[in-house]
Amino acid sequence: MPRFSFSESSVELSQTPTPRTWHLPPQVNTLPVNGYEMAYLERGTGKPMVLVHGGVSDYRHWLLQVRPFSVNYRTISVSLRHFYPERWNGDGDDFSVGQHVRDMVSFITKLNAGPVHLVGHSLGGDVALLLASAHPDLLRSLVLVEPAPMYSLLPKTFETIEGIEKSRVSFSAALECLQRGELDKGVEHFIDDIGGSGAWENVSERQKEIFRDNAWSIRSLNSAAQEPFTCADAIKINLPLLLVAGEKSERAYKIMMDALLPCLNQHEKITILNAPHAMNQAYPKAFNAAVLDFLERH
Repeated sequence: MPRFSFSESSVELSQTPTPRTWHLPPQVNTLPVNGYEMAYLERGTGKPMVLVHGGVSDYRHWLLQVRPFSVNYRTISVSLRHFYPERWNGDGDDFSVGQHVRDMVSFITKLNAGPVHLVGHSLGGDVALLLASAHPDLLRSLVLVEPAPMYSLLPKTFETIEGIEKSRVSFSAALECLQRGELDKGVEHFIDDIGGSGAWENVSERQKEIFRDNAWSIRSLNSAAQEPFTCADAIKINLPLLLVAGEKSERAYKIMMDALLPCLNQHEKITILNAPHAMNQAYPKAFNAAVLDFLERH
């Protein structure tokens, strides 16, 4: 996996907030959503674009997109409930894909900016899928960057059943590490599962800090994968839709994309050459150009 990098103009990453009453970098705002202060970074003017990160990440996942996207769009990168800048310890029962969808519905509505272009990566792609199916009036277009596998949509083949079991074991092992206080070991389990053996070793120290900041989001991964979503839900989506894949991403994401494709009324699909799952960070120029080309046409 190529090393991640961030520009020197990125927001400060060294904040050390405490749960519920964290300190925000000066560039970051919050919006009260369903009893929770949702943090977000906003740049630019024009038609609004909302960026939704995946698991073990936060609004910083999109730092290499915010500046180029904000040239022509009001670009908003959110942190979902219990992700950084909150330092969550895994407690509570308000952490699920369904809750994230409800939060995003409220967040987009409170922006009061009309329908938005919605971009979701991995777990954020699942959130975007469910939102687009249930609330298409809130969206102008949809960009899905390798949605995380949702078991209810996958074909019941030996390969997928075996892959599901492997992921469950890996996520459970990662969570057990966190419960023992072995933060790095737990996150390493997760990163190696989605990026291949040894992926954690190739991640920059700055990106490792982002993963550490969001380590307890691993708790939700098995339940997120079991979130109900079928072809009948996907076929309700009648929006301009772009699917973005990484050529060298893990097989599980390719299976999810293949399962989703026949369920869509309309879509475009691109593959970022040589790219892993975190393609927007590994190959930002190619990723940004593809997404902006799509948005300019819709």
